[in-house]
Amino acid sequence: MRVQLRPLILFWVVALLPACAQLPEYARPRMTQPVEAPLHTEAGVTYRELTTQDFRAASLSEQMAEHARNINAHAAIQIRLAPDSRIRISQGDLKGAPIFFGQIERIGFEAVLLPERSWWNPGITPAMRAYVLQHEQIHFALTEIAARRLTQESREWVSGLLVIKASPQEVQAELSRLVKERMAAAMEQSLKEQEQFDQDTSLFHNPRRQQWWFWKVTDELKK
Repeated sequence: MRVQLRPLILFWVVALLPACAQLPEYARPRMTQPVEAPLHTEAGVTYRELTTQDFRAASLSEQMAEHARNINAHAAIQIRLAPDSRIRISQGDLKGAPIFFGQIERIGFEAVLLPERSWWNPGITPAMRAYVLQHEQIHFALTEIAARRLTQESREWVSGLLVIKASPQEVQAELSRLVKERMAAAMEQSLKEQEQFDQDTSLFHNPRRQQWWFWKVTDELKK
């Protein structure tokens, strides 16, 4: 029996500030509390060059709305399972009682931007638009790099993974839990680099440093 994995979906939001003395809490890259959801329940943009039309939210969330004047853009980005990820559950017998075995046959991850949750400040001056868009592009690239790295690391992991439970539902729940843990760990690690990028480029207008980051992620994606 082949079924889709249903891990908890994790995502973070990122924001660029025009200028401030230090990166405030509301502008830090972060993970939200995950919610249970199947694969691809929400339309998203897989990694590509972004445009301002990809930011379709009419407003910021209630928690961030009070800071709208200080935020140039808000990008909701997540790592999610690739659509061809799948598990296989087979049935056996143990002393006359049914038992179920679960394995992950294929696994992959991808970065996705959620347009309906991503916001673009209509008051951004024309002179800042390219800088802000490049900023969000780099956040997207850093997430894609984390997703690709997680894919590579997970393929070896799943080759030796076998879950044995009393029901197929328990097998699927355990596999989802294990995948969720790996996704969360990967995103926590990525957050460190995301925040370093913001420290370099969000505290003040720094085109040269941001361009260095753009070259860095471009080279990493080529690899």
